[in-house]
Amino acid sequence: MTPVSPPTAPPSSPQSGTDAQQPAASTFREVELKLHAATADLARVAALPGLLAIADGPAVSQRLRTAYFDTPDFKLAANGVALRVRQEGDRFVQTLKTVNSASPGDSAAVAVRREWEWVVAGEAVDVGVLTDPSVAGLVPSAALDALDCLFITDFRRTTLLLRPDPLTAVELAVDDGGVYAGGNSLPISEVELELKAGKVASLFDLALMLQSAIPMRIGTESKAEAGLRMVTGRAPGPAEAEPLGLSPLTTVAEAYRHILRQALRQFLANESCALAGGDVEGLHRMRVALRRLRTAHRLFAPLIAAPEADRLVEESRGLAKRLGPARGWDVLMSGVLVPLLADPKAAPGIDCTALERLESLARSAGAGPAREAMAAILAPGCTTTVLGLAGWLEHGRWMSEADGDRRAVLSAPVTTLAGGWLSARMAKLGKPAKPPEDAKGRDKLRRRLRTLRYTADFFRGLYPEAATLPFFAALEQLQAALDADQDAVTSARMLASLTGADPQTVGAVAAWIERQSEKRRKALPELWKRFRAVPPFWS
Repeated sequence: MTPVSPPTAPPSSPQSGTDAQQPAASTFREVELKLHAATADLARVAALPGLLAIADGPAVSQRLRTAYFDTPDFKLAANGVALRVRQEGDRFVQTLKTVNSASPGDSAAVAVRREWEWVVAGEAVDVGVLTDPSVAGLVPSAALDALDCLFITDFRRTTLLLRPDPLTAVELAVDDGGVYAGGNSLPISEVELELKAGKVASLFDLALMLQSAIPMRIGTESKAEAGLRMVTGRAPGPAEAEPLGLSPLTTVAEAYRHILRQALRQFLANESCALAGGDVEGLHRMRVALRRLRTAHRLFAPLIAAPEADRLVEESRGLAKRLGPARGWDVLMSGVLVPLLADPKAAPGIDCTALERLESLARSAGAGPAREAMAAILAPGCTTTVLGLAGWLEHGRWMSEADGDRRAVLSAPVTTLAGGWLSARMAKLGKPAKPPEDAKGRDKLRRRLRTLRYTADFFRGLYPEAATLPFFAALEQLQAALDADQDAVTSARMLASLTGADPQTVGAVAAWIERQSEKRRKALPELWKRFRAVPPFWS
């Protein structure tokens, strides 16, 4: 990374301004796609022939120093905004920006934020402008007197205005520097593509052009979020899937686009957690996101009729397979060995020392698959697949170039198809009096229930909420029991594969797993009965 010195002195305290002195706010909507690149590759980006061929003017470089402010208890971050003052040459610009404000209708991998700017006198915050009616409610009044500089970013930015066609303008920014706080630092080594005019799909076209020349990785975290994470010391946590927000007016094409966007966003939102390595739930939710994506595509594929999408979705299946083994070892660790170590009395007869050795062997055995999962996420092919699928969605040629009959179906309300799709998934379960007795049969039922759950979740917004709640409550209880049953099967398999483990300890732990499984299996018939008794909400 190009050396950038951290700040030698903190910004002065926030200043109040009178109404007469308050500068007018400029309001913007920022649409941006961020890519992380290796520091050694940054200098090559702005000089790529493919970019220079569409550049409108030469590249411009400047050093940007930015102070980020919040209260000691992070009131602004809790309110979903970031406050900064950036020095741009001899000028200081104060910006209030929403953080991760993309709505369910926005593109995957693209951050859409609102921001307000004021030219101010210096690096201190002008709290007077924060009472502007345009930002009322974004900054709690209780925070105004407690604002302090929490961290600084200091980097060199090289910008290039790109015009891929007469109607499109994209600003490419190459940022090389660091985030600094309390003697600690994080590198900034990233490329930002900000849409100034034109369609969002252009961002993906340019990102794929960059990716083909220099391996990069999609970034979902702003500089403000990265700095806040460094100050708080909090590791990235797992992210839940966002509500889809489909309505009875949503067309088939809109539903398809929304569902796949959501799956891609959930995948990307959990990447930081997975790569941090401390919470494997992030990795698990990345796999869930890919499963939801495949489930949705299978539903819509006959209507979409797009070989390119089929290929990209199939590539995502290959990625999911590379993430799977790490999850298997986590099931054994978190579901069996860690609980037993915490409460040795739960399994009488198991020697604690022998159990610790078993845990050490399992941890070592799982390290390789964990590294393989990280390598799969960081591999250029992962970024290429996500960018390719997201770009394909945004271009929309699958809709605009559809023949008359298909276009009519894609333009119809999704309510015309959702009920039939749900009924078909329900029929796949069959009507047995009780769940299968064998493990393979229970796993088959579990997978079909999972597909039904995803499909029902996609379309639940089309129906009254009160009607959906009993169905989801019964389905989730049954699915959780079957998931736990399959986790036990996975744990036993992982346990049996451990090389060098003490056979007696392995046998005792396997017996404990089976006892727990037997207890859960006894509850399955009643859970199945309750589920079958609930009327489908789409009927």
